[in-house]
Amino acid sequence: MYFLNGDRIYIKPEKSGSTINDQLSDCMAQLSLINSGKKVFKLNFFVNTASDKEYEILSRDIQSRVSRIFSDKVVFSLIAQPPLTSHIIIEAFYYDPKYWDIEFFNTDNNVSVLFSQSNTKVLIGNIQSDQKAGCKTDSENAFNALGKLFSKLSFPVSSIVRQWNYIENIVGFDGEEQRYQEFNNVRSGFYGNSFTKNGYPAATGIGMNRGGLIIEFVAVQSTEIETKPVDNPGQIAAHSYSEEVLIGEECIIKTTPKFERARFMNMFEKKLIFISGTASIIGENTVGVNNPVKQTEITIQNIQRLYSEEVLQKISNNNTVLSRYGHARVYIKKREHYPAIREVFETHFGNQPVVYIIADICRNDLLVEIEGKVILE
Repeated sequence: MYFLNGDRIYIKPEKSGSTINDQLSDCMAQLSLINSGKKVFKLNFFVNTASDKEYEILSRDIQSRVSRIFSDKVVFSLIAQPPLTSHIIIEAFYYDPKYWDIEFFNTDNNVSVLFSQSNTKVLIGNIQSDQKAGCKTDSENAFNALGKLFSKLSFPVSSIVRQWNYIENIVGFDGEEQRYQEFNNVRSGFYGNSFTKNGYPAATGIGMNRGGLIIEFVAVQSTEIETKPVDNPGQIAAHSYSEEVLIGEECIIKTTPKFERARFMNMFEKKLIFISGTASIIGENTVGVNNPVKQTEITIQNIQRLYSEEVLQKISNNNTVLSRYGHARVYIKKREHYPAIREVFETHFGNQPVVYIIADICRNDLLVEIEGKVILE
């Protein structure tokens, strides 16, 4: 990751048309070469799996392969979101050990890593719950495990700066309870009043085909950090949505999604903006229904407003700042929209490092969601 004096690499199969096992072997061979020159600490596997059983078998297989490559522990997520151009893509995160000491921790079968440098600590990890008992149960289990980890390491909840929430069947229902709304209710309870002083984390809430719930997080404790929320004046903050746009009319309790549109962070002069999962929403309403091209254009316009000249001047106290979009994930609801969405993205961002993934978006009428980061220099 950039603020750890490192970055991320997307590893894609070099051969097309082969099985998922062939493509996994291809990607792992590439990973072995990358790991020989970079200190990898976190891996996300985006995969196309046909069943829960296949997902479980693949998870065990990947963990075995990872343990053979890495002598140290690695934070690992298997995310059931099919890539558009292959069966599997690996997202590898690395850091510079010259600057950071690390220590791994296990909590409820989940692995997290603590980075330390002088008076700064960065905690990165994931929590997964897949109890097959509904999204509310998985959300409660996951946030309880996260709370235990933070308590053990003396990290306050307010130290979270970036969060990813992968939710199986995100727009579906458990009985009369809408799954994403249930997650939001549990998240609101877990956060409580922790973020009243300086805004919520940047976050993505996105669907996946199986796996229950995965929460990934970045939390920071430091006297060297400056962090603050970044708003888009063209959008109502998600945590301030009216009840009319919260899905699940039958839900008795409906709390808002607790995240910021983006979040600025400056640590040891490493400056960046975390761009939350962003979609074609103006105010609080979806724009461009049934039109993937328009939705992609509006989404990109929303993203660009988050690092506009006006925003950069406020962040830098009127000093000159250069910005570059660092990477992107593009989540696409329908495979047939991929060519059109890709063309729009490349028109704006060229050969930007990007992965295109099939995933349900948190509203039925949204066709595309984009996230990433902006590096400030």
